[in-house]
Amino acid sequence: MIFAIKGALLTLLVTTSLNVYAKKLINECQTIDVQINTIKLLDGVSVEMPLVANASDCLGAFEGNNSAFDKPIQNLGYDEDGWLNKEDYNAWWDGPGAFVNDVDLLDLDGDGAEDDPGWILVGKEEQSGFEGGVSSDGTLTYNHEQLVTLNHCKTGDEDNTSCFGGEAVKGQWVYTPPAQNPTGLLDLVGGDFFDQVAIIFKAGNAFAIYNFNVIDLGLDPALAGDYNFAFTGTWDISETLGSGLSNLSFWAKDPSVPSVQVPEPATLILMMMSGLFCFNRRNKA
Repeated sequence: MIFAIKGALLTLLVTTSLNVYAKKLINECQTIDVQINTIKLLDGVSVEMPLVANASDCLGAFEGNNSAFDKPIQNLGYDEDGWLNKEDYNAWWDGPGAFVNDVDLLDLDGDGAEDDPGWILVGKEEQSGFEGGVSSDGTLTYNHEQLVTLNHCKTGDEDNTSCFGGEAVKGQWVYTPPAQNPTGLLDLVGGDFFDQVAIIFKAGNAFAIYNFNVIDLGLDPALAGDYNFAFTGTWDISETLGSGLSNLSFWAKDPSVPSVQVPEPATLILMMMSGLFCFNRRNKA
């Protein structure tokens, strides 16, 4: 009996310690850490235009290894399938999923309940290369391709370095989706998808998550037959994480809000240019 009680107490202490360890906030991320600099409609005609925008939101930096967290199985954004789709996961967010409120929930699995956050793992890149996520409903399967690449990676002293597994704490990123949404993916997630993305930077024994919402950019999610947008930008984790980047994960979310009216090209250009004057750079002092 005594041994059983001691064993139970030990289990409780270990579990509590692990939970405290997993929840530990080691630094406050800043939305300015990850920025968009340019945008281009992939219609074969449009040119790249300036667009200055910070991430819409961010979480972390948290202590822990995000690669060890619950991975999605069907990877279609269903409730509890993958750690970004879990409610209040490790108390890192207060809601049914990362960057998701109750009003954003969908019925993606067709069970009659609007309880699905919608996050889909696109893939992870590290020193050994890119590993794409796989989405499947049991009949159809889609292997996700790499959408985000990093380049011009630098150390804190501005020396060139490899983007993964070295001392890279800053650099540039490029988001290049296919010109139009692939039929195989549309067959699984429907014709209207991806209104948010989440980029997870892992460095040392910590990670931070950065969220971009297309609504904040004045854009609609791409419908079947629409052309996608490509983006370029910068990233700087020198203050938030401090260590060299070890891996990068990319998630995308099914849309949960009505489409917004896309501005006419001239209006969109004015919006982008006005952002150049309203934007405040990080104070490095």
